[in-house]
Amino acid sequence: MTVEIRALAAEDRADWEALWRANLAHFGAGAAAVEAIPAIWARLMEAERMLGWLVRLEGRPAGLAHVVLRQHTFSPRDVAILEDLWIAGFARRRGLGEAVIAHLRSEGAARGWRRIEWETDADNLAAQALYDRLAEAVAVRRYQIDLD
Repeated sequence: MTVEIRALAAEDRADWEALWRANLAHFGAGAAAVEAIPAIWARLMEAERMLGWLVRLEGRPAGLAHVVLRQHTFSPRDVAILEDLWIAGFARRRGLGEAVIAHLRSEGAARGWRRIEWETDADNLAAQALYDRLAEAVAVRRYQIDLD
């Protein structure tokens, strides 16, 4: 099985968008999320605070990851927030999620990140099974105010 994980490049737009649209549909994202696709792509291409990776399995687009970097008040090093990790249906249960997280650990160490954080829905048991093997769950309560 040949797996490639690499930073997004301009020529990846069609492959990324197909995967991203599948992710949005899976999670029931609304029209606003679809309308935001050009802006999200532009941010990913700037690669300043939002970074993206494309996953290929046997040369076929199979997944993506998006990381948003944020500053931290206890350290001058950035914290990486894994905003999105999406593996296409045909490629699931083949270790790609684990490979992406391993890749991000390596990237983060090379780039000097302080840590990588992420969250998942409370009912996403498949993702939790993977994450429980790879990372420490931190007991926090998350609050938000939607401004839309």
